[in-house]
Amino acid sequence: IIRSVLLSNFGQSVCMLAIEKGIPYVFEKTFPHSDEAKEIHPFGKIPVMKHGDVTLCESNAIAHYIDSAFDGPKFFPKDPVLAAKVEEWTSLHVCTFDQTMIRKYVLSYLFPKTENGEPDRVCIDGALADMEKQLAFIDSCLTGDYFVGDALTYADLAMYPTLQALVGFPESKAIIKNLPNVSRFISNMASRDSAQQTKPDMG
Repeated sequence: IIRSVLLSNFGQSVCMLAIEKGIPYVFEKTFPHSDEAKEIHPFGKIPVMKHGDVTLCESNAIAHYIDSAFDGPKFFPKDPVLAAKVEEWTSLHVCTFDQTMIRKYVLSYLFPKTENGEPDRVCIDGALADMEKQLAFIDSCLTGDYFVGDALTYADLAMYPTLQALVGFPESKAIIKNLPNVSRFISNMASRDSAQQTKPDMG
């Protein structure tokens, strides 16, 4: 059981991983800070997972469990260098890219805290310089089809929902249009069954 909403980039990533692994799962639509989320996550964040007696919160922990507990292709490589690179990208995503691109930028469009409910231009405009710099860095690293090595890893599944989300907003869409490697990555990933089956809802 995976509890989340697909609007959550982290929730979409772990669902994509389950699909790529070929693992059937039950998706329970669960909002942040709900009783169902708090049952597993001490602070009510999503996604959370339940598998028999095993309960887990935090997407990276869930992803590691899914990848190691079930048969199928591996998305955390055994090679120590490649494995470290996957962790490097997922950490950069959690600590830096998600904070700028989703928390400061996208959510200021979707869930603004302004009095009139309009997009929070102060937060949006304040995120643009950092977002442009971060996207340029990502583009410079994406010289192949994948973030790490020559095969799909969890680094790609972690990064894709965040980058895909940016296509739906004017400033980030304009930035990405001028970044051929990021644009190629988004297009390639969007065509995968795992991306098609987990397109974000708006609730």
